[in-house]
Amino acid sequence: MDWDDLRYVLAISRAGGLNGAARALDVNPSSVYRRLEALEKAMEVRLFERLRAGYRLTPSGEALAEAAEKMEREALSVENRIKGTDVRLEGHLRVSTSEAVTLHLLPRWIAEFRDTYPGLTLDITSTNQIVDLSKREADVVIRGTEHPPEHLVGRRCGRIAFAAYASKRYLDKLGRDRPLADYEWLGFEGPMLRVQQAKWLSETVPESRVRLRYDSFAPIRLAVASCLGCAALPCFACEDDPTLERLPGTLTATRFHLWVLTHPDLRKSARVRAFLQFFGTRLAALDASVMGVPAD
Repeated sequence: MDWDDLRYVLAISRAGGLNGAARALDVNPSSVYRRLEALEKAMEVRLFERLRAGYRLTPSGEALAEAAEKMEREALSVENRIKGTDVRLEGHLRVSTSEAVTLHLLPRWIAEFRDTYPGLTLDITSTNQIVDLSKREADVVIRGTEHPPEHLVGRRCGRIAFAAYASKRYLDKLGRDRPLADYEWLGFEGPMLRVQQAKWLSETVPESRVRLRYDSFAPIRLAVASCLGCAALPCFACEDDPTLERLPGTLTATRFHLWVLTHPDLRKSARVRAFLQFFGTRLAALDASVMGVPAD
């Protein structure tokens, strides 16, 4: 058996079909099909049931997929340990963080970081989904959370607060110091329904006043700047924008902090240490004029 074939079994198992497996492996679906057919022929066993809804593991396939997962975990663990001993300040560093942090915090220091570490290249992924560092989906993450995963290490930075904001031009037109229900509001959809601002909005503003809903941060922030209504947004995304204004009485401090985190196997890597120290120090130094609440 070609051990590389196990990658194909695992990919089909996770994707539930050939097309998803092909995307994960960056090959053509026909290549996945041929590898599976060859493996099943060589082992003289059926690994997947071909169903209309997709591919489902047979008992034999389950045993092989389980073995493949164990091999994957061990290979990634070894890779992380080796990478963790890297003392070079050069190469790629994969960073995962939220859309809001990518747009409104990291740009303050990216140029300085590049000047300080010219040999490092940052690959930044903006997502509100939690990535798995043990599977090397990222080297470091910057996340807003109350309790970071116990298997990660890093630094706690500033506490996160949010408030309701509107464009000053919008408030010039409709008037200030009015009840919140008098304004039009921008709401949340999809994964954004999990953020604390979504709960605050549902408890504070009548649903009939929510005229637009978005499933990501960037269009909500842009809609506020475009005078389409008010929205509950992180203070660090709005406080230093002179075109926006915080609505009185809406500032809400959360139990969440920004954390800069990595996998324990990577903390000895010079690249990872440089990132943690550089951005952790600067995020922790942000004051109330940016975060909305005093540092603690």
